[in-house]
Amino acid sequence: MVAKLVALCEYAIVNHFNTIVLTQSSTLIALPVNLKARLFTLLSNRGLINDDNLPLLLNCRTRTFDFRDCVGITDQSLILMARCSLSAQIERKRLQSSSPNQNEIPPHTTTTSVLNPSIIYIRGIHIIDYGLIQFVQQYPSLRKIRAINCSQITDESIIAIGTHCLRLMELDLTGCIKITDEGINGLRQLTHLRSLALTQTHITDDSLISIGQSAFHHTLNEINLRMCTEITDDGFLFLLKHCPNLKTIGFIQCPKLTERSRQNLNPQTHRLSYLVWTIPVE
Repeated sequence: MVAKLVALCEYAIVNHFNTIVLTQSSTLIALPVNLKARLFTLLSNRGLINDDNLPLLLNCRTRTFDFRDCVGITDQSLILMARCSLSAQIERKRLQSSSPNQNEIPPHTTTTSVLNPSIIYIRGIHIIDYGLIQFVQQYPSLRKIRAINCSQITDESIIAIGTHCLRLMELDLTGCIKITDEGINGLRQLTHLRSLALTQTHITDDSLISIGQSAFHHTLNEINLRMCTEITDDGFLFLLKHCPNLKTIGFIQCPKLTERSRQNLNPQTHRLSYLVWTIPVE
């Protein structure tokens, strides 16, 4: 009965969330951590979290930050979350204790929660390099990053991910149209990467060679190359040869791939469980 009552209260808050934020924000801040974590999931699923209300909901129990449907999340939210890392708060306290003038510490550095994210999903044009780089620098234990249609992020962000997130297992850069071979080359030292999506990026065969020569070439079992218009048979065959554990491959609408690529998908060397492709008709 108590659990059912709590659930009803949670849904009541979600259904009237904007009004509650305006009239009872202090009540939201004071909620127990477990309730904040449950509300965070419900609200993010409905796309109701934005830059303004995010500080009210941050908590140490939420491990998956799913902002895929939250169009009001911008670079500013990533910057705030970076300041909520344990290392950032330790450094802030050190500065506060060593500074004779407390006014030298910017007021926006005040936070109340230490975050511990392992998964983040972001989307859209309001995410740029500055915030994403700050975020990944503070959270080296991230396991999954999905940046969908983040058309403003560049190779600089991807290099930062490859430098700091050494435990990363899944990276989705679908629709990140400014990503090039330089960024993918910056991922070479990752050792645990299993899934990589490069849909609509401007990579060439050089990226496929970098992947084949990377530290994760034996762990990679899923890659999506849909609409990568510059890759050719040479790069694709190099990838197949050097990534023997690939099981899921997508290469739809890659106009420079030919029947030669499909013919080299040998079931004796690759135990594929899922394959999607289109080959241009000559």
